[in-house]
Amino acid sequence: MNRRGEERRPDGTIVIRKAVRSARLQVRPDGTVRVVAPRSFDVEGFLTHHAAWIAERRRELDSLAAGGCGKEDRLLLRGQFYTLAPGPQFAIDEASRTVACPSVSVLRECLARMLKEEARSRLAALPDLAGSGPGRIAVKLQKTRWGSCSTLGNINLNLRVMALPGTLREYIVVHEAAHLREQNHSKRFWHLVGDHYPGYRAAEAELRRYWVILERNRVWGSLGETG
Repeated sequence: MNRRGEERRPDGTIVIRKAVRSARLQVRPDGTVRVVAPRSFDVEGFLTHHAAWIAERRRELDSLAAGGCGKEDRLLLRGQFYTLAPGPQFAIDEASRTVACPSVSVLRECLARMLKEEARSRLAALPDLAGSGPGRIAVKLQKTRWGSCSTLGNINLNLRVMALPGTLREYIVVHEAAHLREQNHSKRFWHLVGDHYPGYRAAEAELRRYWVILERNRVWGSLGETG
């Protein structure tokens, strides 16, 4: 156990001892189990009691991740898997499904530029939502969501959006553009989204599946490790 009270176990369980009133249990998208518990709490008994639930949750996540199984070392880009290869500059070869790039940091910069340019183009096609456009479009790797829209009208997009097929990339832009009109997730907001993307419920389910795949993808994991 380290100084922060965190213990990492061989079976993929992370136990964090903190000054909390009750224990909390989470199965992460990559299948690891995270327990936050008081320092004197019986974690072993807690895990045994919830063993069936943990197993079921892991099966659900494994099912969602099936589309990326065996492809964890390939780059998921625009809904397709590509082999990442060294090269003097960033280049996508659709015929061989290869992406050449001199470094991970350059790959990250190029994908961010592609996403920002695409988002601007899609927003331009949504004048009734975006108006004259957002105040700013920023691309960064986010840990919990695909995008966000600030009260100042600035849109933030997760770099991971570039992993998604075109229909889902379109949905995320529509979703965030609707927030330029409605900041919350009220009925009015979902009516706006539905007017421009009727299949938003199916898109939300697909986004959950892709998130689990990306959480287990080592190439996207390396993108998150760059500065």
